[in-house]
Amino acid sequence: MLTATPAARNLVEDSSVSVLLEWLWLLPFAAALYYPWALSWSNQTHLAGAGTWVTVGLLLTAYAVPTIALICVYVTGMQPAISARLVLARRLACLAVATPPAFTLLGVLLYLMKINGHDIAVWTGLWLALTAYFTMYSSTKPVVSFPTSDSVYRRLRVAHGISSLATMLVFLAPHLFNHLFGVFGFDVHRNIMDVLRVVYRNAVLEPIIIVAFFFQILSGLVLIRPKTISRADLFDALQTASGAYLTLFIASHINSVFTLARYFGTETDYKWAVGDPVGLVADAWSIRLVPHYSLAVFFLIVHLACGLRVVLRSHGVRPAAYSVATWGVIMLSALVTAIITAGMLGARI
Repeated sequence: MLTATPAARNLVEDSSVSVLLEWLWLLPFAAALYYPWALSWSNQTHLAGAGTWVTVGLLLTAYAVPTIALICVYVTGMQPAISARLVLARRLACLAVATPPAFTLLGVLLYLMKINGHDIAVWTGLWLALTAYFTMYSSTKPVVSFPTSDSVYRRLRVAHGISSLATMLVFLAPHLFNHLFGVFGFDVHRNIMDVLRVVYRNAVLEPIIIVAFFFQILSGLVLIRPKTISRADLFDALQTASGAYLTLFIASHINSVFTLARYFGTETDYKWAVGDPVGLVADAWSIRLVPHYSLAVFFLIVHLACGLRVVLRSHGVRPAAYSVATWGVIMLSALVTAIITAGMLGARI
């Protein structure tokens, strides 16, 4: 009687795990299909007076969608052998991380096309089509070229980092600082915004900021590629996933502000951002902006933290030191996100 050796059994087990992971992208795709329903049910329970905790619980399940996708990005990246299908699974998981801004962008586009009330139907159709396409595509075992050196991307990474820092200092940091004061009321937020707008709405500076954002999107899309075809730790997964989220968020936000607001003459102040006087949760369309904005704040600072880690590591800083620095900024990100989200939901001091 023949018996399998331990090495052979391990090979079979590893092969089974690899096949399972190659199809792991189906999990975040299924979660993405659920995402608009989580928002809709949260809105309905709020309007029905079912209780704050019920509404919060359902809304948290919407946040679970990008969380599940992020876990899939991490799990597929930590495998010792990276196959073509595993690379595909990781890239699709990155796409699912960006579910909140993707759903918001879809809603804006449908609104501009005067297709109202069909967001969930269109969203479901698109994701089912993507699922069917990638299911067939993955069965063909796509060939992925694995680069031996990142020299091609090094200069672009540096330019991406410099552009990120400049954009953060000139626009994003003041913008987040302004939103932190939303918990003090509309008047306080407005007074700070009026001062800051003198700078970032300057006729010379504003076009530069917009160009910088487009450069961030395009360079980020290029830089994601090598990140998805090599082994990755938790911070690498966070940097890749947050980059995917921010890419779609920036595109969605620019479209909303300059098409919906500027073109139609809407004042894009704090009242506009939080859906005053109805509120974000009470409005069937605007409730999507809660995870859309709050996760953007979180992933923005997390992305910068992971970028800082890369810079510190490349300059010979000890792993323990740059890990502490990275986790410190991530915790700061969680705090900033909590305060801004509380203000968006109506909390006032």
